[in-house]
Amino acid sequence: MANYSVRNQVAIISLCSPPVNALSSDVRRGILDSLKKAEQDVKVAAIVICGEGRTFCVGADITEFKSEFKTFPNLFELVDILESSPKPIVAAIHGHAFGGGLEVALACHYRVALSSAKLALPEVKLGILPGAGGTQRLPRLIGIDSSMQWIAFGDEYSAQIAANIGIIDRIFPSNADILESAVQYAQSIIGKSLINRRVSKLPVKDASKVSHIMEKYKQIVGKKSRGAIAPMVCLEAIKHAALLPYVEGMKKERMGIEALMGSDQSKSLIYMFFAERQVRNWTIPGTGINSKNTKPIKVEKVAVIGLGTMGRGIVLSLLKAGIKHVSVMELNKTARENGLLFIKNILEGYAARGTISETQKRSMVDALKPVSNFEMLKDTDLVIEAVFESMSIKKDIFAKLGQVCKPSAVLATNTSALDVDEIAMVTPKPKQVVGMHFFAPAHVMKLLENVRGSKSSPQVIATAMNMGQRMGKVTVLVGNCHGFVGNRMFRHYTVETDFMLEEGAYPEQVDTVLKKFGFAMGRYQVGDLSGNDIGYRMRTKFEMTNKQQPPGAPERERHGVRYCPLADFLVESGRLGYKSDGKGWFRYLGKNRELTVDNEVTSMIDSYRRRNKIVPRKINGEEIIERALYPLINEGFKILEEGIASNPMEIDLILVHGYAWPRHTGGPMFYAHLIGLPKILRVIERHWNNAGLREPHWEPSKMLVRLVKNHGNPDIMSWTTLERETVRSAL
Repeated sequence: MANYSVRNQVAIISLCSPPVNALSSDVRRGILDSLKKAEQDVKVAAIVICGEGRTFCVGADITEFKSEFKTFPNLFELVDILESSPKPIVAAIHGHAFGGGLEVALACHYRVALSSAKLALPEVKLGILPGAGGTQRLPRLIGIDSSMQWIAFGDEYSAQIAANIGIIDRIFPSNADILESAVQYAQSIIGKSLINRRVSKLPVKDASKVSHIMEKYKQIVGKKSRGAIAPMVCLEAIKHAALLPYVEGMKKERMGIEALMGSDQSKSLIYMFFAERQVRNWTIPGTGINSKNTKPIKVEKVAVIGLGTMGRGIVLSLLKAGIKHVSVMELNKTARENGLLFIKNILEGYAARGTISETQKRSMVDALKPVSNFEMLKDTDLVIEAVFESMSIKKDIFAKLGQVCKPSAVLATNTSALDVDEIAMVTPKPKQVVGMHFFAPAHVMKLLENVRGSKSSPQVIATAMNMGQRMGKVTVLVGNCHGFVGNRMFRHYTVETDFMLEEGAYPEQVDTVLKKFGFAMGRYQVGDLSGNDIGYRMRTKFEMTNKQQPPGAPERERHGVRYCPLADFLVESGRLGYKSDGKGWFRYLGKNRELTVDNEVTSMIDSYRRRNKIVPRKINGEEIIERALYPLINEGFKILEEGIASNPMEIDLILVHGYAWPRHTGGPMFYAHLIGLPKILRVIERHWNNAGLREPHWEPSKMLVRLVKNHGNPDIMSWTTLERETVRSAL
């Protein structure tokens, strides 16, 4: 709804739809009814539109997307009505003016804002475009170039930046009363002509350069938003603002929004939008323990053990979260000094770029507390161990922590695959132990995979989840198993792509198909970037490698299971990737490290095939996608049936934020739903029937089989519920 009042010749229309004043049908009707009152009241000479509470307006109500066009006034009707008002309208912006909220502001004749306000047209992140004149009004206000920057990427900007380019007419201090300031401003423009204040009537200043600007942004979008269709549709819509009158441009905009809104990509991105909000409501499957009935321990003092790459990033994440006491423990003096210097340099960079103030930087530096022995951690509320991935080293550290830390201290291990329960059992209080799997670099990557051990107490789990949220992470709670969720699933992706190299594909072909699907980098370029030796060490330690084979065993088999040693050969020949003189699956040449196909790798693969009498065959793009992604999806269903993850959203968030799975497909589980579970199962069963136990990753998930048999392709949010019902019925 919208509230209406009059003050000193100024009508005030206040959006009242807490907490974010979304433009629901009730709010839109309230604005229209209030506008009519103001226009009919002879005592009213100007109008202010503002938002009650903490923000102006974050845009359309996403839950009404399908019905918005059918309800009068829809948003694009409302903005035209606002702009055509004979009385000047001032948008008073505080908090956020996002999406439809900013489009409402653009339809007003003047815009004022607090300096702390943020503005954005983020619709592209939902797979759509601004559908209420944003692609047509913004270019008329700030030009084609800036509009493409704002709309095609959907980033948020400060009120000051918006003022600098012409969106905001007046900035007020962040501590000002926005309503009082806007009313005074509205009084100052009473009687002024509105001829040049109706944005849809303005010319586009850089219209003559539209072709050049369009080509520039097509290239940028092609690299940055690989596979996503909405950014390109946004660019086309903005281009029409330069080429067509406003009314005709609006028709093009409407065609774009209607086409995008029903697309699979929009469905996927909206699903991700809700998943990122839903993940805060964690639950432990089958226990009734959840975020609503469990309170975290109060954490004021945190310690990080280990100042390698991961430890440094974790320390920075804690400092950015506002933790005022961060003990850092690194027994190696050189490593400690290098780690602290790295952290301080990063903070200096933040301050230089204006990300943090000088005062904040000094406060963060002061929060760092180097310690030299375990005894100095006795008062710490949370300890995060981030040393080398070695069970013996970690167990030694946790045995010492168990002796010195206070009984209430939470003891967290940063591990990507090790058994959290085994680590916990060396302490006298295993219930205080939890896994916190950060992703490198931890101060950049948004994902945190928290691992609940079998003994972890609900309060300890709640504390780890709360800390992740304080750090601004997408924090997902998972169960304890080898590799947890992400690494457990992604292992099959690497295994099956290597099998395709055996059979006829080459690294460049596999990577090209995966990048076309939407991955920023293909599987083999990622290996080169992160270091091919990392996977080699994991295989050596945890899996069946050459050195574990009995004499005379087949090269392509490990204890009865199919195995491809090509990645091992690569590492053993010294091709570790970027860090080994640019030699990995590819060569990286010149100053810009340009990726180039390496004939030595091609020869290695060809020689391996000849040695094993493999006749290469043609492998097309469809097969590459199915074999790379479907085993990973199959493992996701096994993770759900085991209760390692409590719902598909959690799996999708982990793969999107931790493994660069293309966001516009919604993650592997949502992608499976879009493709259809029956088709996914048919492909999995075909490979399983052909390979059997030699390729155990193709064994169909029981949960997937039951869902297809009993329900076909049910809605993704019903999977776990339907599965429980099916199992109960079978019993």
